[in-house]
Amino acid sequence: MAKTWDSFIPLMAPHLPGCPIPSMKAYLASTTADFFARTYLWRDVIDAIYVAPNQIEYDLDSEALVEDVLSVWYETRELERTQIQYIPSEQRDKTGDPERYWVQADRSIRIHPTPTQRTKLSVIAVLKPSRDGTGVEDWIYETWLDVLVSGAVAQLADLPDKEWSDSNVARSHKEIYERGITRARIRDNRGVRLTMTMRPAA
Repeated sequence: MAKTWDSFIPLMAPHLPGCPIPSMKAYLASTTADFFARTYLWRDVIDAIYVAPNQIEYDLDSEALVEDVLSVWYETRELERTQIQYIPSEQRDKTGDPERYWVQADRSIRIHPTPTQRTKLSVIAVLKPSRDGTGVEDWIYETWLDVLVSGAVAQLADLPDKEWSDSNVARSHKEIYERGITRARIRDNRGVRLTMTMRPAA
């Protein structure tokens, strides 16, 4: 993580006179999480989730938060995404090579049938920074700095009865932020940034 929230503050402070720095950092973290949850722009290959015999649930091991799972691969075959309610009860104890998966509480996946031998899965996930994070990676800062600053300024300026409250500032920066969301989605359609970070085994 190359850029802390301190790097953003000089761009925010002129729009928010009197706003405490901890508040600006908290809203930056919230805005960044919202931005990536809405754009699906940050995708990461979470590699080498090792599958143990008779185990069906596996944690998604990522430093960032998992917003969604796009695909799961068993060796060279992509598994079908499903939900537990779509698997007939008489088939839920079936064993063999995994064919399907579903996401469990955003932090793990479950596979079906139950594997009988050790193998591994590869997962492509949509990520977002944690709201408890202290900053962002270089590529986020370099590409989306102004958009994230505007999103945080819009929220803070819209708070009522604060020294820095300003509905005009809130409105103009919200427009910038929403245009940034649209631009990110267009960029995504042209060819999304796919980070290829190898994660340790779950």
